[in-house]
Amino acid sequence: MHSVVSWTAAISGCVQNHDLVRGIDLFRRMIIAGVKPNDFTYSVILGAHPLVRPNEVHAQVIKTNYETLPTVGTALLDAYVRIGAINVARVVFNMIDKDIVAWSAMLSGYARIEDTEGAVRTYMQLGEEGICPNEYTYSSVINACTGPAAAAEQGKQLHACSIKWGYSCALCVSSALVTMYAKRGNIDSAYKVFCRQRERDLVSWNSMISGYAQHGHARKAFEVFDEMERRMIRPDGITFVGIISACTHTGMVEQGEKYYSMMVDHYRITPTMEHYSCMVDLYSRAGMLEKATSVIASMPFQASATVWRSVLAGCRLKRNLEISKLAAEKLISLQPDHSAAYTLLSNIYAAAGKWKEKSEIRKLMDERKVKKEAGYSWIEVKKKTYTFLAGDSSHPLSDRINEKLRELLSLLKDMGYRPDTDYVLHDVEEEYKEAILWRHSEKLALAFGLISTPQEAVIRIEKNLRVCGDCHTVFKLIAKIVRREVIVGDSNRFHHFKGGSCSCGDYW
Repeated sequence: MHSVVSWTAAISGCVQNHDLVRGIDLFRRMIIAGVKPNDFTYSVILGAHPLVRPNEVHAQVIKTNYETLPTVGTALLDAYVRIGAINVARVVFNMIDKDIVAWSAMLSGYARIEDTEGAVRTYMQLGEEGICPNEYTYSSVINACTGPAAAAEQGKQLHACSIKWGYSCALCVSSALVTMYAKRGNIDSAYKVFCRQRERDLVSWNSMISGYAQHGHARKAFEVFDEMERRMIRPDGITFVGIISACTHTGMVEQGEKYYSMMVDHYRITPTMEHYSCMVDLYSRAGMLEKATSVIASMPFQASATVWRSVLAGCRLKRNLEISKLAAEKLISLQPDHSAAYTLLSNIYAAAGKWKEKSEIRKLMDERKVKKEAGYSWIEVKKKTYTFLAGDSSHPLSDRINEKLRELLSLLKDMGYRPDTDYVLHDVEEEYKEAILWRHSEKLALAFGLISTPQEAVIRIEKNLRVCGDCHTVFKLIAKIVRREVIVGDSNRFHHFKGGSCSCGDYW
């Protein structure tokens, strides 16, 4: 049997069973034998990622005029999406005769890079062209709304659309909704969707556990894990990343060690870099830096940048200069152009009052042309997003924001609050430190939220960096004063401030 059909069937069998080397070899032998691939052959070989890159096949596809066929075009754009070439994928998408599979693949590409705007624009175009969406369409576009820059209302509107079309209960859609609500700071809605699921796969359980971990609800994450085990659903490596992270965010070191041992000894899951990273983070946050470095020494592979960043962050809390230097050197060697290591080490020196060493780090950054990432916060009000930088005065309501800040500061000082100027990493007078501290971007966003939203509304703020300790204290007190819930999502986790306390239990 030497027809194109038999060759394609053999290649497809290899690719589907992940024997990519043999599949590619068969494709090569087919060409040598003089058998011309058809559209299905090209669709199959494009799935042999990462051993086959789309540009290697694209030219042949063009020569055979198969590029506009939905099967080949969709396989091409999906292959480009996998390597992050979303712009090329869009060009392919615009050229092909689109079916719903192609539309969903394009939406999936935008979701992969968290391009909410591109995904929603494509979804709207789909409707304008009279194409009926399916469950995979909604799964993809909802997944695109999980990024920190996505508008919170956008995901809710897509949820409503999925209900209208009757797809909200489809497993892939409901799982996407659980993830979307959890990542957008609405863990209660995530749990409601989770409870309404008629069926659940491992993705559903993992999404709920990870969601609770990100919001600091460790006990609830444990309950979901226990229920999962009662239903005889075998956890995987992702499950344990979620459950150990829940322990990390709440300082439950013994629980984290228990789950790690369970993963290795009971479920026989080989630890990956992510699991080691979780354990290093668990020990670092608890100030157990020797244990953290011991885990790194026991790893069967080189520690990643994420691992050393966790150690460096732990050194800042404990002001351990010796280990911080080691961690910074390792991190800089892995990411010489990334500002994180320089900034963290500089902050450690500043907190220890070593201004000369701090200055040397800043000088090194200048010499290497490393730019520090600016901290900023944003808040969504009436479907519009407002962004604030530290000390920002560009907002049209800047005068009212400053007035609100002065009012809040007066109330806080009456309650005994004193600014924690250790978080101002500049060698300046104490009075000026307080002024800098009080104009952090998240405080400006909070003041704006208080004057711009109804009294009963929850205030939701996002920040690209970690919330500082002083802002954390201030937010707890303000939430108690104004009797409102304030949710802040930073680069690390979500904090739910209510009634004078935070969901993290001050283990921020």
